[in-house]
Amino acid sequence: MKRLLGRFAIVTGGSSGIGAACAEALAGEGAAVVSTGRRFPQLDLGKPALGQVQHQHLDVTDEAEVEARFAALPDVDIVVCSAGVGTFGPIVHGDVASLRAMLEVHVVGAFLCARAALRRMQPRRRGHIVMINSHVAHRAFPDCAGYTAAKAGQLGLARVLAEEARPYDIRVTSLLPGATDTPIWDDRPGFDRAKMMKPEDVASFLVAILARPGMAVEEVTLTPPAGAL
Repeated sequence: MKRLLGRFAIVTGGSSGIGAACAEALAGEGAAVVSTGRRFPQLDLGKPALGQVQHQHLDVTDEAEVEARFAALPDVDIVVCSAGVGTFGPIVHGDVASLRAMLEVHVVGAFLCARAALRRMQPRRRGHIVMINSHVAHRAFPDCAGYTAAKAGQLGLARVLAEEARPYDIRVTSLLPGATDTPIWDDRPGFDRAKMMKPEDVASFLVAILARPGMAVEEVTLTPPAGAL
């Protein structure tokens, strides 16, 4: 039985990693999915069918494009904010441009998408907004200052969002995965990626939460069996 049959979903950061896996998992459960990313071409493809993933361009830091993308969609039931960027290194060698880029995507981008989603969901009094965060929002690691600051900011945003959405029966969930084998590790040698979770692991957990409308799971941390790597 398709657990999300008839739902309409939009996923940001859908060109790779957890975002791409989430888009496929949602479609596999019967949802019509718009998977967005900056790498996708700017084409008008209409509306996806149930069980289909359609790729559309979206820069989550572009306020006008976010508003236009959400306005062009039919009723939105599920929004998964998975767009992310990461630059790593010690603070002493850090640069402000990289920090600002991470804050723009993880905090400003999440804010813009959440705001657009709320405006569509509130009149219908239903919907589910998911932030793909990271366990670094709760735990400090060397060489991770900017990414941690961005993810901590996104978590704070999601907590307020949950409070404001609750009176409208809209659920908000922050998933905080630990090490997951995605392209963010491509430039970080020295980590055993075989011990990491796979994007599909996170996506299947997400589906299990989305498919239980009688529960509100607001924050949950996922780690590989080995814990922090």
